[in-house]
Amino acid sequence: MSLLQLSIVTPQRLIVSDQVDQVNIPGTEGDLGILYDHAPILTGMRSGQLSYQKEGQTIVLIVSGGYVEVTENRVTVLAETAEFLDEIDRGRAEAARQKAEELLNRADLTDEEFHTAQKKLFRAIARLEGTESSH
Repeated sequence: MSLLQLSIVTPQRLIVSDQVDQVNIPGTEGDLGILYDHAPILTGMRSGQLSYQKEGQTIVLIVSGGYVEVTENRVTVLAETAEFLDEIDRGRAEAARQKAEELLNRADLTDEEFHTAQKKLFRAIARLEGTESSH
């Protein structure tokens, strides 16, 4: 079987650099499944679950925002954040969700503050949903 070269990078570190069978990405326009010989694409990524398959195993990460580029059987994910499910602290994610919701309920937010709080809420929800599905 032909493999894809997957790289997942955040501003802090290289998370994954591996040969994989398939990658599933939470795109801004919907979920994407990337297989060998996929057409070139550059698209935005929303907060959610990114998974990849390798040797019959599915590995799941929670990502928030960023971009995905597919070229010549290489998948490069530039994510704002990326965490494997076992790295997520559920208590911290719940606290972040509550803080973001409280912020969004304020009436005096600027547009920028609103969008920042909304992104934080989406990330917290994705992290919480990821930990729920792994139990």
